[in-house]
Amino acid sequence: MKVSVLIPSFNYGRFIEEAIESVLSQSFKDFELIVVDNNSSDNTKEILEAYLKTDSRISYYCNEKNIGAQANFNQALLLARGDYIKFLNADDKLHTECLEKFVEVLDNNADVSLVTSKRILFGEKTSLFTPPFTGKVDGFDAIFHALKSKNWIGEPTTVMFRRKNLNLGLFDISLLMFADLDMWLRQLQVGDLYIVDEVLSYFRIHKEQATVYLSDSLDKELFTWIQRHTYTQYSLINNRFGIDFFKERSQETLKLLEKRHKKAHGFLFKKTIYKKRIKEIFRGYNLFLHVRFFSKPFSKKVKRRKIT
Repeated sequence: MKVSVLIPSFNYGRFIEEAIESVLSQSFKDFELIVVDNNSSDNTKEILEAYLKTDSRISYYCNEKNIGAQANFNQALLLARGDYIKFLNADDKLHTECLEKFVEVLDNNADVSLVTSKRILFGEKTSLFTPPFTGKVDGFDAIFHALKSKNWIGEPTTVMFRRKNLNLGLFDISLLMFADLDMWLRQLQVGDLYIVDEVLSYFRIHKEQATVYLSDSLDKELFTWIQRHTYTQYSLINNRFGIDFFKERSQETLKLLEKRHKKAHGFLFKKTIYKKRIKEIFRGYNLFLHVRFFSKPFSKKVKRRKIT
């Protein structure tokens, strides 16, 4: 079997038929479709039972209890049998040629470990997202550029990778944010990235998306910057992706860390609107260590570091 299409789902019965139909209408037919239901309380099970009667390529599993989003993604990975892994969020959909185009890239480029493409955001708002590169990009170049900016590589719906590379690990459930990006960057330590210059997936925007941790947009903005800074610093300093960026790109790395620090510090301590929320947020999420770290000038500390 060539491709395992994996749909982790929780209470997305109102969307999941559209997702499934986008898989069944693919021009490429050598796939299995596995839906892993994270103990939904809606009509997801009834919808899947109808599909199971009509297509032998579809499998349905329901967890006895909700195990969390990232663990559910890992559960889906453990069930996959295909050479290539294609995730599809239960509220998203694929272009009819997505599997065909992605399989062609991986079949013809043994040095590529991850493939992505342009995508369209739809739903409550509509826009085209275009990655900053096209074609083949060196894996370590892609890692560094992804750490410099937002996750332009894409959401799970947007990428495909080789199942054999799961020896690098599953999704890191210890990460509160960026677990998908972290997975893609680990894949890129053993191969290159390929960006197909076409729209091949559709990412739905709606108010009930899974990546909501805090109560309002102000909280989420603060929390995102704390997590982004912490993740970038940890990844670069601890050589998470198999290359020492301090040796390979010392000046770029120092500039990136300093930029991240200044941005996070500005959010936390320089804008009056955020100061009212700082104590409460840090108390609730036990991030006092971040306060201590962010309160010290980053540039003075790092610029004294000798790069050898």
